Amino acid sequence: MALDLVAVLKRLGVSLDSDSAPVTSPGVITWLGSLYDVSPEHFNLGMSDGMDVWTSGQGFAPLDLAGIETWLFDAPRGDHLIIAERKITFNIEDTPQRVERNLTIWTQNELAAFIGHSVLDGSLVIIDEEELVTNETEPEMFAGTGPFTLKPRNDFTQLDSEGLDISMAKPVLIPGKIHNVRGLLKGPAEDEISRWVLNCGGLHLLHEVELLDKSPLLNQEYLEINPKPDFTDILSERRAHSDGMGDLLRWWRFENEGAIVDTYDVLVPAHISRDGTGSKWILDGVTGTLHRNL
Repeated sequence: MALDLVAVLKRLGVSLDSDSAPVTSPGVITWLGSLYDVSPEHFNLGMSDGMDVWTSGQGFAPLDLAGIETWLFDAPRGDHLIIAERKITFNIEDTPQRVERNLTIWTQNELAAFIGHSVLDGSLVIIDEEELVTNETEPEMFAGTGPFTLKPRNDFTQLDSEGLDISMAKPVLIPGKIHNVRGLLKGPAEDEISRWVLNCGGLHLLHEVELLDKSPLLNQEYLEINPKPDFTDILSERRAHSDGMGDLLRWWRFENEGAIVDTYDVLVPAHISRDGTGSKWILDGVTGTLHRNL
């Protein structure tokens, strides 16, 4: 069972504004919200109006100084509270500093004490189990029998740049696989990630996944599906990392071996036609990828 930290904080009387998240690079530390209407009790614990609250999330990989430094590179000016829901590998007094960024870190012990004292003083009588479950209470996107039809973005800019006309194409569906990949990025530190990868005419990283309520009745065309995909290249990335002498771009490599992968059968909306030479082309409506010379 995973703890929904936002639900717990609100139950404990903490007012969080979760709109207008600051722009930061993806990493272990994620934003929960900004504090407002801070009570005197919470003020005495170090909270203040306007303070941004962050979490390391739960996981088996500990939070280290490299993770803090990477986050601190993008952190906006002001007061910040990081709640470490996982173990940390450093002493709090060794936490790096940045001008006009005031950082407080709560370890698992501080979080447990905050919740425990609220129970003892009666401000928290009981935490409803329904409020502390994240994924278990949410509807499963891929529940039931597939294949599931992905929602297209209908981005035709690739066709325009190639001089192709969408009005001459007909809609089709392409069978594919979608993988929910969870594993480790290894660089100056370790970072647990979870990503969606579409396996249809190559591997494509999806930043969001939506499904159509009802699949259209269309003919099917086929693109290659990789039977044994290696996610190393598509999930590895370059990130800014501070080595104490400055910020450098460093490679973070995804460990394909040991990754946890859930795979689902999907249908990908697409358009198919032929160019002036008679060669067939297919535009993938989900990723906007144009496949030519088929």
